[in-house]
Amino acid sequence: MPRIGQVIRDVYRRAGAGEMPAHLAAHYGITITGSQPVSAGVLRVERADGPPWVARLSVLSRPVQRVLDDAAVLRFLAQHDFPAERLAAPEPVSELSGRAVLVTEFVPGKPWPQTAASYRSLGELLGQLQALPLPADGAALARPSGSLHHLPEFEGAPGRDLAAAAAMLADLDGRVPPEHQQTYESLLALLPRGDDASGLPETFVHPDPAVVNVIAGTAGPVLIDWTGAGTGSRLASLAVLLQSAGSRHAAEVMRGYREHQQLTSEELDRLEGVLWIRPLWLAAWQCWLAVVSPKVSRAHVPGAARISALAAAARAAARAG
Repeated sequence: MPRIGQVIRDVYRRAGAGEMPAHLAAHYGITITGSQPVSAGVLRVERADGPPWVARLSVLSRPVQRVLDDAAVLRFLAQHDFPAERLAAPEPVSELSGRAVLVTEFVPGKPWPQTAASYRSLGELLGQLQALPLPADGAALARPSGSLHHLPEFEGAPGRDLAAAAAMLADLDGRVPPEHQQTYESLLALLPRGDDASGLPETFVHPDPAVVNVIAGTAGPVLIDWTGAGTGSRLASLAVLLQSAGSRHAAEVMRGYREHQQLTSEELDRLEGVLWIRPLWLAAWQCWLAVVSPKVSRAHVPGAARISALAAAARAAARAG
């Protein structure tokens, strides 16, 4: 695998992204009338032949097989009529200069509203997802999941995010300037607070069910970006949604979630540690950028009081009924 810095740079640059429209037109025999970047490596493609598509270009070090597994996940969700993106073609994965390209149908709608009722709906949706029955022969659905997919070497169970945070900080060893030294040392000291969720109940999970990945569609919420979805800790996936909701709406998330899932006493006891996973990963990523990039000046340390308050609010709601 390439050095972690090479992969992080590739996340932002995605060489070849500009070639996607021509590639898709030639590969699928479609007429493209326009395109618009959505995020790094993600393109909305307008077609003369029908509704728009979304094309996702993988980082170079993510194996094509993982993208084929992403497509298998979306087929599974379609079979269960779960509100998610739908594949745009019978063979939705192609290759462009060594990178996998996945095409899905564009989901029309608006950003999901930030209200108590909307968070309860998302809690219920996540509980429904985790209740889906997994087929015995579904290898793609059984793959370890729960971590973010940005660094392919660290894709898998939730603990891989903690390993990635440690690796990013280790990559900075010996080259941290004085203005970021205190943040760097604080993050190193905080890493042991993260609980990798090992040994906790597992279900089918979306590894990043944050509000940013929810679209208010015509029939309700639609969960998008299923990259790396599979089998993992249900608590770690719930923790991501709780981070989006914050203490203010954590109780509503839990009320909706309890319609389909009941956390064990061990999960409730370990919730705060699991809630540390995503903030530590994000803070380590931001610290790495602040040290190596002249365009980034801000690094931060996650707020322990905020995480404790969020855990307390979620626990109280889970134990209330």
